[in-house]
Amino acid sequence: MIADIQNAPYVVLLALTAAAAGWWSLRSAGSAGPARLAPCFVVAAAIVLPVPCALIVALAALATSRGTALTESSQPGPRALLAGACGAAAAQAAGPYTDALPAIAGAAIVYVILAGTAIAVASLLGAPRVRGRDLVFSLANVLAAAVLIDPLRRGDGPTLLYALILLTLAEYALVALGTAAAGLKSTNDALASRVSELATVHAIGREILATLDPERIFAVVERECRKIFDVDFFFIGIVDRGTNDIRVSYRSANQETHQETLRPLSDGLAAWIVSEKRSLRIGDVLTETSDLPFRPHMIEHEIRSVLAVPLLVGERVVGVLSVQSRRKGAYDDHQLSVLATVAQQAAVAFENAHHYALATIDSLTGLYLRDYFFRRCEEEHLRAQRYTGVFSILMLDLDGFKEINDRQGHLAGDRYLRAFGAALKTRMRGADLACRYGGDEFCILLPETDLVGARPIAERLRLAMSRLVVDVDGGSLRTTVSIGIASYPEHDSGELKGLLLRADQALYQAKRAGRDRVVPFAA
Repeated sequence: MIADIQNAPYVVLLALTAAAAGWWSLRSAGSAGPARLAPCFVVAAAIVLPVPCALIVALAALATSRGTALTESSQPGPRALLAGACGAAAAQAAGPYTDALPAIAGAAIVYVILAGTAIAVASLLGAPRVRGRDLVFSLANVLAAAVLIDPLRRGDGPTLLYALILLTLAEYALVALGTAAAGLKSTNDALASRVSELATVHAIGREILATLDPERIFAVVERECRKIFDVDFFFIGIVDRGTNDIRVSYRSANQETHQETLRPLSDGLAAWIVSEKRSLRIGDVLTETSDLPFRPHMIEHEIRSVLAVPLLVGERVVGVLSVQSRRKGAYDDHQLSVLATVAQQAAVAFENAHHYALATIDSLTGLYLRDYFFRRCEEEHLRAQRYTGVFSILMLDLDGFKEINDRQGHLAGDRYLRAFGAALKTRMRGADLACRYGGDEFCILLPETDLVGARPIAERLRLAMSRLVVDVDGGSLRTTVSIGIASYPEHDSGELKGLLLRADQALYQAKRAGRDRVVPFAA
């Protein structure tokens, strides 16, 4: 063994190179891969040099290095210490060998055993799991030490210097490779995020433009926004064209809270978006309140980050779309741009749904108009003829509604009709279809329902409508309803008009029989 004094230059070279390599990898720790070559100098010193000399090199490496991938600690000490300890123990196990290759092979085997045991123990103690390839990178330190062992044993300074330069360049290459890999991963993650956003925008456009149901539009936009945004709170507000109020539908993150309310546009977030026709991003509600041109009234007090965009049709704002998070700084400007694109599609879909409603929905009662109702009845009639199906039609008339108009006025009568339409919709089955036939007369299509099944449905509706009470200034309004039934094929005359006529005749039979009753058609 070389004397300690003679070893001093080699110890200094090893210590300085180990410290430089460790410092180099530490500076790029955020981007470099799992391979760290600083411990290889410790392993080589432990195999060839006396223990005090090897300890100096180990301390130099420990001072700056994150070690290898044996642990996931964010501090440099534990990683370098574990790698150096395993390497030194492996070096001592290789001591009996005089040739370099058997010594390195023995050290590598012992290193794998010790490192594997250390990882297993760390896993039992709750440390993060280490992948097999990371252990291979750690083993590279023992193998790299082979380059240093022969010049150290022979005291060959120039060769040792060349070997140190070679390993230092290798560390540089590993750091550069790790940096490039991290940059590539970051780019791939960004591309994957953009692809996900494009897929979401495409899915939203495909689904919401294919439906004319505002509730369906709302559900699709919410579902897809939750895929690409951090959403703890979500709302869509639609501006009422008549009152300029805003109808806000909103949901909390747990999907259990779903509320809808009609509120006046005041001085809050939605009012500012509607008036300014601009998008807005708030990074932190708590710290940016004084810089905002309005007072943000958050429905949930824990909200910190906000994205809000207008639903624009041309130059007119039809509503507001907003996603919100409890996390500070949850959104960036790119996400604001993506949400604006989603809002543009939603605005077009809502506008289409509105125009469709104007053409098919009675604005007073909320029931279908008779032209649309007749088209649906024609389809049901043709379907029943082709497939030997059944269906029924109910004709309803409000008993004494004329007296309500005469006694309370037409405004009170309109109020009752509006309440009647809402009550009727809530008590029908999902497949049933109701229309305002004219004045205070209504018609209901009951698909796949014969005369036997239609009668109890009509009785249930008659009883529910007789209990309807509408409060107005100066009193309350209530009346009863008479219902006539005609069913296919029992009452079919070959044409839909004949079936509707027979339902109407049954209604007048109910009227003549004393009102407030259900009467099926009888020839």
